[in-house]
Amino acid sequence: MEFKDKIPFKTEIYPLYTQSGWNERLRLNPDELDKAIHNSFAVVSVYEGDQLIGFGRVVSDGVSYATIYDVMVMPQWQGQGIGSKIIRILVNKCERHDIRRIHLFAAKGREDFYRHLGFIPRPVESPGMVFEKV
Repeated sequence: MEFKDKIPFKTEIYPLYTQSGWNERLRLNPDELDKAIHNSFAVVSVYEGDQLIGFGRVVSDGVSYATIYDVMVMPQWQGQGIGSKIIRILVNKCERHDIRRIHLFAAKGREDFYRHLGFIPRPVESPGMVFEKV
């Protein structure tokens, strides 16, 4: 298994994005997903041989804020620590740039997964909001 600082080809990422369930809500086409990923601050692509089995990315201003998005692992490879390692690599990339605040959005019920990686929930009095075109 190899963790690479490499943007995958759209023919690699699109199947991972759809098979992992990430595309159910946004319904991006391969070109839209490719454009989004190319606009990332940092990426981690995980390969087993020549197959892309995991991915994660950071969107950032490069100074004060960063947000981790799209951490995904092919279903048959989940539960082996791949997602945790992707998060650690992305956090380290942000720390090397001295980014002061790293955000992520956790699915309900996954808070403990991110807690063990050093993340804490936002205070109740500071809830986030989103404007979403879906």
